[in-house]
Amino acid sequence: MVLSRENDPNQDNDRIWKALLKISEEAHTTTGIEDFVAFIHGILADLVLVRNFFIALYEESSNKYFFPYFEDENDNIETTGVSFVYDISLNATLYDLSGTLTDYVRRAGKPVRFPNDEINKLYESGEITLFGSQSVSWLGVPLKLSGKTSGVMVVQSYDLVNAYSARDEELLVFVSDHIARAIENVNTEETIRKQHQLVLQQKQAITDSISYATRIQRAVLPSPASMGNILKEYFTIFNPKDIISGDFYWVREISGYRVVIVADCTGHGVPGALMSMLGVTLLNEQFRTFGIRHPGVILGALRSKVKEILVQEGTVSDQKDGMDMAIAIIDPHAEELWFAGANIHLYLIREKKRTGSEEPGLQWSLENEKYALYRLKADRQPIGIYWEERDFSDYSVKLKKGDTFYMLTDGFADQYGGENRKRYKVRRLKKLLFSVQGESMANQKKQMIDAYEKWRGNHEQIDDVCAMGFRL
Repeated sequence: MVLSRENDPNQDNDRIWKALLKISEEAHTTTGIEDFVAFIHGILADLVLVRNFFIALYEESSNKYFFPYFEDENDNIETTGVSFVYDISLNATLYDLSGTLTDYVRRAGKPVRFPNDEINKLYESGEITLFGSQSVSWLGVPLKLSGKTSGVMVVQSYDLVNAYSARDEELLVFVSDHIARAIENVNTEETIRKQHQLVLQQKQAITDSISYATRIQRAVLPSPASMGNILKEYFTIFNPKDIISGDFYWVREISGYRVVIVADCTGHGVPGALMSMLGVTLLNEQFRTFGIRHPGVILGALRSKVKEILVQEGTVSDQKDGMDMAIAIIDPHAEELWFAGANIHLYLIREKKRTGSEEPGLQWSLENEKYALYRLKADRQPIGIYWEERDFSDYSVKLKKGDTFYMLTDGFADQYGGENRKRYKVRRLKKLLFSVQGESMANQKKQMIDAYEKWRGNHEQIDDVCAMGFRL
């Protein structure tokens, strides 16, 4: 609405327009209706008689009103004689204004000024009833939200007849548009805030559940005490990407043999953790039922069970589900280690003075002045459906004093980082293993974690990390 800028003996036009500019600016930045209306009340006090001023907003489902603002010389809202009820769902007190002049303005959708002969007739007929103390001048303008009249702004005087002019009405209609816009903005912000709060609550509930699940997952991993009885010198690194992990390790002593396993299941987070629990369950079943067998046979049996449980029939999506695994079985009496791997190799670092003729499956990889690094190669196939399945290969190696073995999932070598955000890669990992030789296993763990974190820096962790080292 465009306000006329004709001269008015009672008001200064420049003052009016400056006030309206302030109201317009505040309407675009306000975050609370009560504070905004109080601000407007203060601005209008210099322009219109507004000692008695209120905003009533209509709540359609209950056919009642609530008051974000109410200032009156004679009444407060509780003493106006209007029945009310508190609505817990809306967190607001609702008032029944049926039949009042305020309700009439909302229903008519147009301003009303009093004294008014038409309104007098409605009063006399009883169609409009008194709301609070009787005023001698009254002006109400509708508040239109999204095209609907959803509230009323009212000013009134108890002692000055004809207190409000057509110019005052025009001014308040202009102001009502800004109030309506501010209410819409605040309502939208409140809706977004509540939705955001709901999302945060749901996220927290999910996070709490997952955090509890990690206690369950860690409970099925071997305890340090049990591992200490099986492997005298060892370390484990277990660093899930998303609280719970698709990687796991499994260590047992069975019939005098020491079994060490590291596995990497499809995915991470909840899907990976579910697969890891399946992996632990199947391993427990395999060794409980069959005892010690060659590791390649164990991997084959696990593959059959995974395909059966996941109902894998050879589709493209089937090939995404499964796990990688490295199995090392140590025979301390024969001083021999058996190995088989599904996409996870076993690395051996041995003092060069103890190296002899190469053994089948023991591939030389790197060396320095003191140590040689060998790889026992895993088969390039997972535990699960695969387009070119074959039997898993078994390898054995005679143990030498001081031999140190490592099994790692791909989360370490695949991590992005460094100055150019590149993968860590296996070659750098091998050099890291060389660099920590001569240290205790506890110090090796610390230095490997430090190297990983330094490389990762501020980059996101891309996968679960699981590593195991043990020295014989």
